[in-house]
Amino acid sequence: MSSAAAARAAAAGRAGGGRATAPTRARREQSSTNDARTSIIPHAGARPVRLSKTKKRAKEEEAAVRRESKGDGALRGRVEDAGHEARRWLGQHFLIDNTVVLDAIEAARLKPGDRILEIGPGTGNLTAEMAARGALVTAVEKDRNLVDTLREGLCKEYPNNLEVIEGDFLKWDGLEDAFKRSNAEMPRAKVVANIPYNITTDVLKVLLPMGDTFEDMIFMFQEEVAQRLVKDDAGGGDYRAMSVRVHYYSKPYYIRPVLRDCFMPPPNVESCLIGFKPKEPHELLPLSGTEKQFFTFVQGCFAQKRKMLRNNLKALCDDETLEQAFTVISREPKIRPQELTMEDYVKLFNFVRSRDGNSA
Repeated sequence: MSSAAAARAAAAGRAGGGRATAPTRARREQSSTNDARTSIIPHAGARPVRLSKTKKRAKEEEAAVRRESKGDGALRGRVEDAGHEARRWLGQHFLIDNTVVLDAIEAARLKPGDRILEIGPGTGNLTAEMAARGALVTAVEKDRNLVDTLREGLCKEYPNNLEVIEGDFLKWDGLEDAFKRSNAEMPRAKVVANIPYNITTDVLKVLLPMGDTFEDMIFMFQEEVAQRLVKDDAGGGDYRAMSVRVHYYSKPYYIRPVLRDCFMPPPNVESCLIGFKPKEPHELLPLSGTEKQFFTFVQGCFAQKRKMLRNNLKALCDDETLEQAFTVISREPKIRPQELTMEDYVKLFNFVRSRDGNSA
């Protein structure tokens, strides 16, 4: 590590195996007060808050002043020291705001010894903070240049706390082995990641069913997508098949908005931190079929979202079953797909399966 980088790391308060010195703690507390940090760790189901243009502009100006006066120097410096030009086709936007890093870690309730999966560590700003706090981080990175940077830097700085896997997370076949539990008493692992926005849906499809492996998942998401997924009230235009999947497997909750200038380079969309509490297998609603069959059925129900549900159900069950289905879920035949809750879809699927095991 260069002397400049070392100085920046020291300024970030990562000394003595991750324990902040008293002056560093004092600076953090003062910074927390002066910056009026967003309070996080809301109760599950907290609603997203859209900032008005005026408030958003004020927040951005406040962040710019903070960055110039106190600066998230160590984080920005780590990105600059990497000498890496962000590849937008890989969705690379490196996090440089320390309050966001700290809020993500606080949301995950990270403790020394926690096993952490990080997807797309980039230049390692979030990675470094987690490793410094004693977490055991397995980071999966697709970009070979960044893998080399991490292995030459943070892996040597935290040899017992960080392992970097080179590869595409969605094609990684070592996930279950890396985080399997040796016994029922062993704590489940956690996910904390600033993932590329173009793979968020695919990542959720892989991880959400793993409630027996992961107990907390904290992600950086595109604000618009998070708004859709957090809502559990059916009836809105944002409600869709993916919403049903998310609420079947987890309890999602909104943490905080994240401004564009918290990244290098800034993304073209608004961002936020969002959390998921995966349900363990015994917490899932029972299905009269496989989970794959259930979600195929739900996708079919949303085939033509703007039309009545009965039109979509015609392709999934016979006329007699169709006529009785709405009585089973206590809904009117003119209802639309987005007006059913996740529980309604489970009930509807189970009824259709009971009438004909091959229908779904």
